[in-house]
Order: sequence, then C-alpha cells, then structure tokens
Amino acid sequence: MKSEIMKEGSISFNLAKNVFYNPEMQFCRSFCSLAVGAIGKKLTVLDAFSASGIRGIRYAKENRNLAKIDFLEANDAATPVLKRNLKLNKIKKASAIKKLYEKYFTSGFFSYDFVEIDPFGTPAPYLWSTFYGQVKKKEFYLSVTATDTAVLCGPEAKACLKNYHSKNLNNEFTHETGTRILIKRIAESANEFDFGTIPLFSLSDRHYIKVLLKIEKGAAKAHQNIEKFGFISYCNKCGFRSSGKRMQNECKLCKVTTDYSGPVWLGELHDKKFLESMIKLNKKRKYEHAEEIEKKLKLMLNEINMPAYFYDLHVTCKRIKTSVPKIDDVIKKLKTRGFKTGRTHFTKTGIKTDAGIEEIKKIIR
Repeated sequence: MKSEIMKEGSISFNLAKNVFYNPEMQFCRSFCSLAVGAIGKKLTVLDAFSASGIRGIRYAKENRNLAKIDFLEANDAATPVLKRNLKLNKIKKASAIKKLYEKYFTSGFFSYDFVEIDPFGTPAPYLWSTFYGQVKKKEFYLSVTATDTAVLCGPEAKACLKNYHSKNLNNEFTHETGTRILIKRIAESANEFDFGTIPLFSLSDRHYIKVLLKIEKGAAKAHQNIEKFGFISYCNKCGFRSSGKRMQNECKLCKVTTDYSGPVWLGELHDKKFLESMIKLNKKRKYEHAEEIEKKLKLMLNEINMPAYFYDLHVTCKRIKTSVPKIDDVIKKLKTRGFKTGRTHFTKTGIKTDAGIEEIKKIIR
C-alpha cells in the first residue's frame, strides 16, 4: 500500500489512499488536545474511529497527563498505517485494536478515563454501548463529534427525530439548537446507566459539532439531566423566542402559532473554570490556530448564564426592513439598559442576551 508522510503541527504521520484524513479538522484536533491538557490529571484514553491515528497521537505527544492510549479502528486498510504512525511518533504506551466499536464496548467492562467518539456522521448509534462498557466507572470524560449537521441543524427533521429523538429548528440559531439536541441525546443514553452529564465545552464550527462532557455516576445526577431537558419555542413571523419545560404554543407578541424544537438540553453549554484553564494553557502552546482558539474560548465565556438561543442581527434587521447597525453598538446599548449581552461563537452576526426581541428591535430602529 502506497503512503505519504504528512505533517500537522509537530506530528508526522503516514497517509494511505483508503485511510480517512480530514485536514479541515485540524482546528478541532488542536482545540480538543488543549482540552485534554486542561483536564490535568492522568488519563487513560480511547481514540475510537482512529483511522490514521492523528488525533490520538496528537493527544499523546502534546499532553503529559496521558498514562496510556488505545486506538480502535475496524478498517483493514487503516490498521497497518496506524501502527506505522505510532512507531514514527514513538508512542510507546499505546495499543492498536482492530474491532467494531459496538462489539468492543459490549464485549466487557472497560476503565477509560477519556473516550473519544469521532465517527463519520451521527454518533448516536455508539452512545448506548459506550455507557454500557463504562458502567463501572465513577467518572470519565466523553468527547463526541457529530458531522451530520444537516440533521441536527437543517432540513432533515425526520432523521433528527429518528437519530436524536428530538425535533430540530431550521432558523437563524439552529446551530445552537442542534448542539443542545446532541447534548440531550448523550444525556438520554447516560440516564439509562445512572450517569450525570456536565458539558465542559460545546463547539459548533465549520461542518461539525463537538462537545466534551464530564460523566459522573449516580442516580441523582442522572435525574438532574432530565431536569435540564425542555423546549425552545419560536415565532417565524416576528422572531419571538422562549425556552422552558413546556412549549409556548402561541406567540405572546403577534398571537400566531409558534414552531418549536425539543426536547433539548437547556442547561449550560460550557464550564467557566474549564474554559479559563484552556485559555491559560493555549497561551503556552504554539498552535497554528492559537489566536482563533482563544477567540472562540472567550466568545464561549459570553454564552454562560444566558438563554438557550441567540439573536442574529442580520436576520432581525431584514425582518423589520432596516440597515444593520454595528454589533458592538447594539451590545453597548443593551448593557446600558441593564441586559446581559455579548457576542456568540455560533455566528459572527449574533448576540447572546437576556433581552427580548422587542427590546432589540427598539435599539436597532
């Protein structure tokens, strides 16, 4: 099998024709490797769907807190490439396992401190087996990628109901709604095995959604997951939106029937202390995307203690047929009036605020 040597940061690796590698995910790999380092304590890691192994190799090379890492890959073509990459990068405390994910995790009980699920498409089919295999753990970290954004965030409503057991919303804040549906779906599977879920970060970027959660054992903690499930109601006519345990069937402003998404996760998307640890560590690393990573992390801090949606000023201005003001001016005016407000990482034209649509329209006009 012919292969070529590629580089990503300080990592060299083999890449063969039939072994998947997506250069567009380099930012995500840097972001997540930073998160592994921010956890701090010693970790045993499973890099599932590892293909060439580049993600797990970066975790191992860039973080001193990895005690051991296993690579799980069922593709016949990938296994020899993966082994060559481990040798090339001198990763010693590692194993290459050739097995289907579901069969591996349902074949016994495991004790990984950090499980990486990075499949092509939806991660939903792999959640149950993950919690089954880890059922004896008191706590662990779960990193999940979803690349089926057309399902979570777009027009594929039937597929969203089938895969995620939730109705999506195809509107201006759909990427946040899709992120909340993904977390809710993970928490659903965690509930079956008495695990609570704490999102450490939730990243929507390019064509994917990436979440990292701390998973903690306990029936009471699992019950807390359910307490954070709810619905987002939305008026397509005026842009009114709300969230809560129940749907709001009628828009309180223009009295038309609202659309909705749910059940979704209405809890926090990020952990403040964890984001701050990532920002601090990022300053010490020489990543190609270091500035972009810091910007994303600081925008995520703005999203803590905010409603489960945001406002896109371009969409709002189009709705009321007016020109788009400077976003910073709108934020300043909202803060002057006593509202919590800040930019969001979900879109450059969006703001997070506890103000309602009417207050925002008054300021824009």
